[in-house]
Amino acid sequence: MSAGRIFLDNAAGAPLHPDAAALIAELHREGIGNPNGGHAEARRARAVLDAARASLAEDFDVEPRTITFTSTASEALALALASELQSGGTLITSAGEHRGARALAAAHEASGGRVALLPLDASGRWSAEALQELLTATRADGVPPVMLLALASGEVGAVQPSLTAVNRDSVAAVLDGVQLDGAREMRFADTGATHLALSSAKVGGPFGVAGLISADPRRIRALVPGGGQERGRRGGTEAVVLAAAYALAHRLHRRSYAASVAASESAARAFDAALGAPGEIGLISTGPDPRTAQSGRLPGHRSFAADWVLGDDLVAALDHAGVAASTGSACISGSREASEALLAMGLSRTHAAGGLRLTFGGGATADDAARAAAALRAVAERIRQHAGVTAR
Repeated sequence: MSAGRIFLDNAAGAPLHPDAAALIAELHREGIGNPNGGHAEARRARAVLDAARASLAEDFDVEPRTITFTSTASEALALALASELQSGGTLITSAGEHRGARALAAAHEASGGRVALLPLDASGRWSAEALQELLTATRADGVPPVMLLALASGEVGAVQPSLTAVNRDSVAAVLDGVQLDGAREMRFADTGATHLALSSAKVGGPFGVAGLISADPRRIRALVPGGGQERGRRGGTEAVVLAAAYALAHRLHRRSYAASVAASESAARAFDAALGAPGEIGLISTGPDPRTAQSGRLPGHRSFAADWVLGDDLVAALDHAGVAASTGSACISGSREASEALLAMGLSRTHAAGGLRLTFGGGATADDAARAAAALRAVAERIRQHAGVTAR
């Protein structure tokens, strides 16, 4: 994307892979039927759906029966949580979770359950030691706790510690793997998950389809009973075409992920060099320091905060300048609220309301990076001058 607009919101959804788009068009031309019928057209649809499930299963080294297709990762998390969390039980989570996950935690608390929050450090990470302490404390309640945690933060790019060494007593772990799936090859067994939520749109697949991998799918209790689809785990006719495109996009992403990750981080580093010190334009960097060799940050991910502008206004100004960016989570854009994650990381409320996230995809170039940095500097200087903010 070297000319025209610069798309730096890949964490919210990567561009649809051309091969996935072509498959969608091809399947629609063929006329895919309802996979739950007893005729030839239905059997054809069932074969396409089964092949998609098998392809994803191979990518994550699991059995196809462990995968439940959903419409979104938020739905997948809700399905898993409803299947594991007992009334009145403790839910262990953090302020750094996706807003959809935090809404599930708030609903549990409103219904009389307990929510235990893991503290975040200044980089947006929780510690294995703090998690172990919470697990020890909550097990004493008599009702098994459940963990609801992301493997990596989409807002500040922090990759979280591994659960496998901490969760020795096999406490149910509902994990959000959406952001990490686009950055690393993941085997389900290596995540420590009881249930792992995934999203098509983050790996070049279509919006509207996602997945849940479950160590024991027999534990799932359907939120929508329906007509027995997805082995009785999720009612409603399956989105066969979207599932097929998701599986193809994921396989293609797996094949090229090393090159894509290297390209996205190279572009991000070119952006760093072109931007210079963020403090010169009144920004502070948030999340793990990308300058360190082992930063534990998602590749191609940069995030900042300002105390002289609302994040939404900064995003709007960049949009006008031809750069697509985000405040952090796509679900909070337009809310004009302070970020709970940034507050938990110790930032002031004004800084926490001025978040900015730039996420470079595998197709980003050094020219994109230089133009984006120039646009950000120009926008920041113009807004600060208009507001009468002096250099610090």
